[in-house]
Amino acid sequence: ELQEAVEEVLPDLERDGVRVFYLSSASPTPGVEALLPAIEAAPDEPLPARHRASVTASSKAMYIYTSGTTGLPKAAVITELKLMMVASLGRICGLRPDDVVYTTLPLYHSAGLLVGVGGCLEVGATCVLRAKFSASQFWADCRRYNVSVIQYVGELMRYLCNTPKRADDREHGVRMALGNGMRAEVWKEFLQRFGPVAVWEFYGATEGNAGFINYTG
Repeated sequence: ELQEAVEEVLPDLERDGVRVFYLSSASPTPGVEALLPAIEAAPDEPLPARHRASVTASSKAMYIYTSGTTGLPKAAVITELKLMMVASLGRICGLRPDDVVYTTLPLYHSAGLLVGVGGCLEVGATCVLRAKFSASQFWADCRRYNVSVIQYVGELMRYLCNTPKRADDREHGVRMALGNGMRAEVWKEFLQRFGPVAVWEFYGATEGNAGFINYTG
């Protein structure tokens, strides 16, 4: 999906000594490595502690590209502490180790990566990823993978409400939804149609220093 964009800046990245990977079994781009073979060949044992001996709470964990809530688009610094704080959102909302979390959100944004995948790592839950959101296949996927928690942005829920009504709309095991940006009328329609799902609406900016959770529903 982002191959052309990566190849455009690859010479600059190589000049700066940055290694680039595709999360795939093979790479179509010279200079970009395929990550899946390395993951599959990695041992199950924990990494030696020396690899993280110099890591502190203020160390840079990653960069998340943002659309520019506080100005022009930029790569926002995510420290180890911020990563752990955002990943704990799921646990705060009641995420459990036996949950199966379904996310169709892109992993280059904070919600999908830090809240979704990070939240699962934080509590030991299972994460089900879909490469691309599909309104028509959403609930079928939830049934197929025994999903108990879904992630959303407001428009995603609107798309679900706009699909043709089905007799099995309430036949799923989803108990909780985590996300942001859902309009009040969509919220009401979603619950009326798909059943008593606990909706935990939150707000936060990747480069911000505060967040909000509507824990009362």
